Amino acid sequence: MDVGKFINTNSNYSPKFQIQHSIIGVIKKIAGLDLTLNDFVVEYPENEQFGDYATNVALVLSGRVKQPAIALAQKIVKELSSNIAFKKLFKAQVKKPGFINISINNKWFISNIKRVIRDSNEFGKLQATQAKKIMIEYAHPNTHKLFHIGHLRNITNGEAIARILQAVGCKVIRANYQGDVGLHIAKCLWAIKKWQTDLDSLKTLDEKIEFLGKAYVEGNRACENDENAKKEISKINRQIYDQDSEIKDLWQVTRQWSLDYFERIYKRVDTRFNRYYLESEVAEKGKKIVLDNIKKRIFEKSKGAIIFPGSKYGLHDRVFITGEANPTYEAKDMELGRLQFEEYNPDLIIHNVGPEQAGYFKVLFKALEKVFPKTKDKEFHLAYGSVKLKKGKMSSRQGNVITGEWLLDKTKQKIQKAFPEIDDKTAESIAVGAVKYSFLKVGPSTDVAFDFEESISLQGNSGPYLQYTYARTQSILRKSQISQPKDGQANLKSQKNSHCSSVFVDCFPNSEEQAILRWIYRFPEVVLESAKSLSPNLIGNFLYELAQKYNTFYNKHRVIGNDLRLGLTMATAKIIKNGLYLLGIKAPVKM
Repeated sequence: MDVGKFINTNSNYSPKFQIQHSIIGVIKKIAGLDLTLNDFVVEYPENEQFGDYATNVALVLSGRVKQPAIALAQKIVKELSSNIAFKKLFKAQVKKPGFINISINNKWFISNIKRVIRDSNEFGKLQATQAKKIMIEYAHPNTHKLFHIGHLRNITNGEAIARILQAVGCKVIRANYQGDVGLHIAKCLWAIKKWQTDLDSLKTLDEKIEFLGKAYVEGNRACENDENAKKEISKINRQIYDQDSEIKDLWQVTRQWSLDYFERIYKRVDTRFNRYYLESEVAEKGKKIVLDNIKKRIFEKSKGAIIFPGSKYGLHDRVFITGEANPTYEAKDMELGRLQFEEYNPDLIIHNVGPEQAGYFKVLFKALEKVFPKTKDKEFHLAYGSVKLKKGKMSSRQGNVITGEWLLDKTKQKIQKAFPEIDDKTAESIAVGAVKYSFLKVGPSTDVAFDFEESISLQGNSGPYLQYTYARTQSILRKSQISQPKDGQANLKSQKNSHCSSVFVDCFPNSEEQAILRWIYRFPEVVLESAKSLSPNLIGNFLYELAQKYNTFYNKHRVIGNDLRLGLTMATAKIIKNGLYLLGIKAPVKM
């Protein structure tokens, strides 16, 4: 599915937008062809010496207009250069075998600094021409079980995508589907009943979660090795679905422990949800949907079970109701899908779930489409890669599960040891940022080997490196005593020995200044592309390049007393802060 079709923005802020539409107009004029933005590319050349943009439009159209690409490129450049508005902002040149390289006027770069400073926290956000409503469903922990590092990556990726989609004008609904029924819960409750522990003796949330973890281990062991225990656990499982009074109170009390535990983690990683769906609220209604659609031949009976015949559609058959008359995940998801569309009527639902569920979702989406036609082409599975530790054993004090909280705590301890002068709040912000960025700096589907030392390094591509660069800009601005009025117009006129005017118009930037100028203007374009491709790593990579360029500039030049350099510092700070926010990472003002 092309998720980009759900994202339509007013992009005429962008030089790229102006170039694209200028080219479309020129091709219409000289060749009589109607082009769309999908017919050619306008991209950043790998070598900035070739300009700020490059397009392959002449190469793409050469065969269609029966002209050599180089000759067609020359005609396009001639026509573009005759346009006064285009010529005022750009310079176009032809390069063999038919590429067109386009450079932006230096004055525009400098004026863009003023725009970044003026727009402040809004720079990078785009207005949608037609706002789409997108639900993103992420986190998905199961109650009575630990929140592991896979969940932590899931929630990190989901929150970042939610923020990025909001930045391009989408109306975002954050949804969390939490499993609160199933055999794993029955195993846990079986052990608790067997132990007859006084639950009131467990005072802290940590004690309660540790107790649940041990109970699950005990119940799972018994289920595998004791036939009588297996039968008892199966009975409890049925009682949970039936809301039997014999087990309901225990189930609800221990479920709330898990929900409180999850909420603590959500708050720690700065995530909130508009709707929490629970498996228990969709189980029986999902079963009814399946049963009601047997007569319509959407579902079929097979060997005592009820299946969806996916093989009819080039997929595979899946069980929706078992031979024991229990609804499977598939049946529950039928009601979940119905409920989500009834409550929010989204244009698109994004399910952030591991790649092993790809086949599952293909069948599910087809079944939903057959029962609820309005869901057709509105469901999307976004797969994310696995997480493991690069060094050390895959274990923690919690047992053989690496929990999300353990990873955050361990990272925080290492930060406090490396930087003993920082306070606890800052250490927490850096730790969460270090872990999140380690997940987000690569593509969502890429597996991650988490390395503690790399994650907290101030030298490499890490969250703390970006946070430290931001803190450096804030230190410089404090020392320069720049005022920042509410309208965003920074007072730079008070600085002495400035080689540029406060409006930057007559500046002639050196190479390090030019490198920053020719980078920061791309930020809104990167945010848009990140949203269309659901790839937060594009923003992470952009911020890392910006931080590198700024630190190179800082190490070579004195900033205080120079209006342009202070403007570059302010603009860099704004973009790093805004970019980190989109990744769900805080930007400490001191480190």
